[in-house]
Amino acid sequence: MERADAARNRAAVLAAASRLIGERGIEAVSMDDVAVAAGVGKGTVFRRFGDKAGLVRAVVDETAASWIQVASLECRTAGEFAGTLFDHVLASLPLVIAVERTTTRSCEGSFALTVERLAGLVGSTFKAHTLLAVLRGEHIAFLLDQGMTADEIRAGVISLADTLAAEV
Repeated sequence: MERADAARNRAAVLAAASRLIGERGIEAVSMDDVAVAAGVGKGTVFRRFGDKAGLVRAVVDETAASWIQVASLECRTAGEFAGTLFDHVLASLPLVIAVERTTTRSCEGSFALTVERLAGLVGSTFKAHTLLAVLRGEHIAFLLDQGMTADEIRAGVISLADTLAAEV
């Protein structure tokens, strides 16, 4: 059982890390920054999470419920599901990019559920992975940086999903 002060520190560190990553992006956030924002010592952060990748994994694990909720939605079409997933990625873009850059582990449970759900809608695991490649955070950020709007990208993702599903 975790001590009450340790649980408070853990929650403070995760909240601070999530907020800072969202505001600045992963590259501009150091373990020192997180410690200061959480009001704990740097050693506390390193002992608890090991390194930046460990901290990002912990933030993702802490917020995984919302990811699983998205994948569990009862969407009638591949386009509807892809649009909902795009909205989730866009809302969590700095964190998604942080996960992509710091770990290969991703979010196994929610990722597997997402692949399974998409595969059922588009007809194969390969097509599901093809669609998920377009939904990578870094890819979406690149398209936004190129001047595309979120609405344009979302429409393209939905169109791709519907096209893949039509071939079932």
